[in-house]
Amino acid sequence: MSRSDYYVLLGVDKSASKTEIRRAFRKLARKYHPDINPGDNVAAVRYRRIYEAHEVLMDAERREHYDSTGPAPKPKVTSEPARFGFEGFDFSLPGGRDVNIFNDLHYSSVLSKERSGLVGEDIYTRIVISFNDSLSGLNRSIQIERKISCVTCEGWGEIPAVEPRPCLICNGRGRATQARGFMLFARPCLSCEGTGVVVREKCRDCVGGGRSTESEAIDIEIPRGIADGDKLCFTGMGSQGCGTGTAGDLYVHVQVESHSSFIRKGDDLFCSIPISFGEAALGTKVHVSTPDGSVTLRIPPGVQSGQKLRLSERGVLSRSNKSGRGDLFVTICVVTPLIYDDHSRELLREVDRLNPIQR
Repeated sequence: MSRSDYYVLLGVDKSASKTEIRRAFRKLARKYHPDINPGDNVAAVRYRRIYEAHEVLMDAERREHYDSTGPAPKPKVTSEPARFGFEGFDFSLPGGRDVNIFNDLHYSSVLSKERSGLVGEDIYTRIVISFNDSLSGLNRSIQIERKISCVTCEGWGEIPAVEPRPCLICNGRGRATQARGFMLFARPCLSCEGTGVVVREKCRDCVGGGRSTESEAIDIEIPRGIADGDKLCFTGMGSQGCGTGTAGDLYVHVQVESHSSFIRKGDDLFCSIPISFGEAALGTKVHVSTPDGSVTLRIPPGVQSGQKLRLSERGVLSRSNKSGRGDLFVTICVVTPLIYDDHSRELLREVDRLNPIQR
């Protein structure tokens, strides 16, 4: 079997499915693509041959014709040498000093553009987590939509043409002309970059877009101590760039649900606890919930309603200082009892007589 055989070029059997043909082409494209092998003419020729094989074998009608008659003869491309400049006019000043008197036209004199990649877009999303998860941290899988570079053209949107062909925009002349008054101006054709020949064509897989939008589930780590409204940045997890461009970033805006008992301010937590009139006067011990579980808090005698007691290092683990931690402040709320019987009223009057308030 000849080495020019399309099946041999792709390394597949004659009965190979379209999926197998596509997979084989992409594998070879990553090896021989001209952008991966700049200046390597052998690789460029090899790529054109495998691309031609891929295009024929992926088309049912062309594949059937190829299996019965072999490859079709390739047309010969001829093109007129490119010419540039003004038609029949000399705009140089006397003495050989040249000036450009047509700056308002903004014509580019560059015959070949240097391809540079475009950085991918950043992605912004929002997640909601519980208050307890914000204190301890967690791993979360989130669904995002981002743009993925085409494997075939590597995000450029175009690939080397199977066979160079005359440019249809300038009819192979390599220049575009424009009349202004009685003068005729010429500039390089932007479509073929002044060569008169199109050597690249639109990628069929991405239809020239270079990228496609895909939905993807990714795992992210939410650190301990994250606060409501914080933003997390994951570098390089945004949309992929075109060509040599780097990927954008993923920004996650975190919303923390409120807690039934705690209020957070920075790394400190605040809560309140009710005690009776007698407990406030005589002092007591109460159980207080903390992020680490229940602890015993001693309330001194004579504590006043609204007074704050501090539990050191029972607050939030700090994000900025990994060894640091906030405090838990407990606000005392003295509950005044409702008196319904005479005996209780008399007891309270007796307490007031024995412990008068200094006004």
